[in-house]
Amino acid sequence: MTPKLKDLSEIIAAANDAFFNLYTNINTSIGIMDKVLRQQGMNSDAVIINCITNNKKIVFLLHDEKPETVDVALGNNGGDVETSKQYNLAELDVKKTLDIMKENLVS
Repeated sequence: MTPKLKDLSEIIAAANDAFFNLYTNINTSIGIMDKVLRQQGMNSDAVIINCITNNKKIVFLLHDEKPETVDVALGNNGGDVETSKQYNLAELDVKKTLDIMKENLVS
């Protein structure tokens, strides 16, 4: 696991813990993709938040060719992507990640 992916996954894990403390009725799980995407020919790593309760997914993508940014794709657990937005990696902290989770996982 790269240091950048490790740092991002720790931020997301802390945000997920905070989210669970606020919304105990919404279940989420976190997955890290540090080899699968590369085996498929993508020079990227990802951290995924799955929300089984609401059939939603948030994917945080780190592309090798864009080292200062993180793409955040929003969609469902079936793989459909509704929107995508790019953030400066240095600005994505626990609070911002928690805000993204609230905006997209709370109905």
